[in-house]
Amino acid sequence: MASSVVSEIILFIVSLLVAATVAGGLYVVTQDLADGITYRGTTIAKNLRTDFTIINDPENIPVSGGAYVFYIKNTGSETFPFTSDTVVVFIDGNLIPASNLTLTPSLLAPHNVGELKVATTLSAGYHKLVVVIENGKQREFVFKIG
Repeated sequence: MASSVVSEIILFIVSLLVAATVAGGLYVVTQDLADGITYRGTTIAKNLRTDFTIINDPENIPVSGGAYVFYIKNTGSETFPFTSDTVVVFIDGNLIPASNLTLTPSLLAPHNVGELKVATTLSAGYHKLVVVIENGKQREFVFKIG
């Protein structure tokens, strides 16, 4: 009789340990999932608040000092870096080296317009400009060189 009581106590203690282990594992998994959702939600919210537009006249692209000038307007509600290290530019699918880009100002605040100068040679006709900022958001702009 005493041995059956001891056996039952041991089984009870083991079942408590198993239940505690399962509960701890579920807590860790649930907390990790919640942290991931919070981080992803914050990232998505920031990306939604960051936006820009290319506002040139596509038929009349200004040239200054041998470089084509494009105007970028921050249409979002977040300031973003506007430098040759954080902005990537393609024209007709060709990557323009950072050394051929001049961007002012270095931070583009909401509702402000920045100037992107691209030092390259283009033939007459239509071309496609693609501008990608640091968070991966991109805009395309088809323009004509006379």
